[in-house]
Amino acid sequence: MRITVHILHLCHWLMLGLGITLASCKHFDEPEPKVEIPPTPNISIADLRLLVDQQRVTIDEPIIIAGYVTTSDQESNFYRSFYIEDGSGGAEVMAGLYDLHNIYPVGSYVSISLEGCAVGLHNSVLQIGTESASYSQYPTDYFASRVLLDRHVKGYNKFSSVAPKPISFSDFSPSLCGCLINMHDLQFVYNATEEQSQKWSGYSIFADHDGNAIAVYTSSSASYAHKSIPLERVNVTGILQYGDVEGEDMYIIKMRYEKDCMLAD
Repeated sequence: MRITVHILHLCHWLMLGLGITLASCKHFDEPEPKVEIPPTPNISIADLRLLVDQQRVTIDEPIIIAGYVTTSDQESNFYRSFYIEDGSGGAEVMAGLYDLHNIYPVGSYVSISLEGCAVGLHNSVLQIGTESASYSQYPTDYFASRVLLDRHVKGYNKFSSVAPKPISFSDFSPSLCGCLINMHDLQFVYNATEEQSQKWSGYSIFADHDGNAIAVYTSSSASYAHKSIPLERVNVTGILQYGDVEGEDMYIIKMRYEKDCMLAD
């Protein structure tokens, strides 16, 4: 009986000692989580835009840009691409994947190694991807795989919300294309794609009190495409573009969500 008690006591102390040792090992031997430091950009989006001008350019130098994500494909008005801004301008990344809002959420920081990438302007927006075919109307193509995308585009656990720039018609400039903007006190006039429609799908024309017009584009695949457009005066947020709207060149807003159109105060 005494032997049993002594053995139990011995086991107890051995287990206690082992617990202390394991706890000690866990405390001192576990490596600290590695924090990735983003590479420093060596060119701004605005300067890259000036460098590209109206050409299709393939970058063969170690150029890096970076910025914060401004768009989401969660409501399907953006398709396999996302936009970033760095304070000087905005750019579209032709990621080529679906559900990008899970990989590059709004506000997350992204760096892009441009060496080997193609860059050009589409709808007056700086676009980054891979080389497109010579006959293509687009200056770039989508990254062909996640492996290729990850080689050039890297997201980081660093967040900052990009506030939309409040602008009026007098502020319009090609340099703002690709940026998240906000326009106040607009009113729906007509749908340029389906003239009898008051639904979002297609190009919806809005105007200010002076009759200045801008188009708001909604993909037919967007979750809100077949919902009714408010007939009251509204404020509209989205990415600014410039291009052909049913045969007429004009500025365009591409919303991210249905809630990007809000009733004006």
